[in-house]
Amino acid sequence: MTEIKPLEESNQTLDPWFLSLLRCPGCPEKRSVHLTPAEDALLCDCGKYSFPVRDGLPTLLVEEATLLQLPENPSKN
Repeated sequence: MTEIKPLEESNQTLDPWFLSLLRCPGCPEKRSVHLTPAEDALLCDCGKYSFPVRDGLPTLLVEEATLLQLPENPSKN
């Protein structure tokens, strides 16, 4: 009988080549994202969105992002 071993936590980091391909899905300009020093989030270069990195996998969904800065006041008519 085969023994099932528990999975060890992975400290896998995101490859710089892979990171260079990623773009922010929330920005109209599709700006680049960069990894935080703690490697727990990807920050959009516009400074508006922070996307979580869970178990070494980035979650690039606007619905899962943390809004870092509120949009500027829309111009009044």
